[in-house]
Amino acid sequence: MFKYKRTIRVQDTDSTGALYFANQLQIGLEAFEEFLLQKDFSLGEMIARGEFLLPIVHAEADFLAPLIVGESIEATLAFQMGTTSFTHFSEILKGGEKVGSVSIVHVVYSPETKSSIPIPPELKNIFTI
Repeated sequence: MFKYKRTIRVQDTDSTGALYFANQLQIGLEAFEEFLLQKDFSLGEMIARGEFLLPIVHAEADFLAPLIVGESIEATLAFQMGTTSFTHFSEILKGGEKVGSVSIVHVVYSPETKSSIPIPPELKNIFTI
């Protein structure tokens, strides 16, 4: 299982010093991007090629405990694949305890046809953790 480690920074928090709700989704997305980097898949190159894009079509998060500036966290990553879309799930852990979760759905989109397309084999292979 892929794990992404991170520290909660001031910029991540609201005026109470706790994680701002939208930034938990950002952490899930960061975990996904770091995973792709470690698999030598460049989102920048994908966008430049223009063969397909990965827009987010749904996102949700659950908050089980506050996260405060300076705390170290870990986000796990798992995938579920459909035909033209995939979901990545992250559990947010603090000291090994689950304090939140994130689910983000991407559709594989062709800018040329302006419609969804089947998940390319190169992505299917990457997502098999």
